[in-house]
Amino acid sequence: MTLFPSEYIHIGGDEVAQGAWLCSPLCQALMKREKLAGTAELQSYFLKRIKMMLSERGRKLAGWNEVSHGGGVDRDGTLLMAWEKPAVGVELAQQGYDVVMTPGQAYYLDMAQAEAWAEPGAAWAGYSAPEHTYAYEAEGELPQALQEKMRGIHACIWTENFLSRAYFNRLVFPRLPAVAEAAWTPSDRKDWDRFAAIVRMWPML
Repeated sequence: MTLFPSEYIHIGGDEVAQGAWLCSPLCQALMKREKLAGTAELQSYFLKRIKMMLSERGRKLAGWNEVSHGGGVDRDGTLLMAWEKPAVGVELAQQGYDVVMTPGQAYYLDMAQAEAWAEPGAAWAGYSAPEHTYAYEAEGELPQALQEKMRGIHACIWTENFLSRAYFNRLVFPRLPAVAEAAWTPSDRKDWDRFAAIVRMWPML
């Protein structure tokens, strides 16, 4: 609480392997006592305790979309980041969670920008050309009745495989400014040709 004075504390919660903890005698005893089935329900039990600790201290829980697995946590005061694909954000909103849209298919800047085999970047979410990132409408994925559940967008960059500053610049630009402009510009005012012309004048890192 002292290190992170913000309203939300991001607790992670993503990419837990199926079968994690299940060989632990202590976890087996806990699961038997609490009538928990499998990794997802065990994680949910743990995260509910984290959620309670945060709530008691006047904080809110933020985490990745897998926090919703196995029963999830109390929706009130919880913000989840939908990263796996846009449909996950819709599902979370339908379940009552507040959502930040951050799908790998549009907002992960470490994804390759084209299909070419020599193109740098990861490929698990496909490739994301700057034009696609600019055109993507995060709110457009949500039905009108659920749009109030969307709290914003989030661009991600994971650098464990980055080799140089030039490699970083190749992947991040111009997609980062494309995300920024697209997030705050009404769809009818977007203009890719105008953006592509002026973005060349913006500084890189």
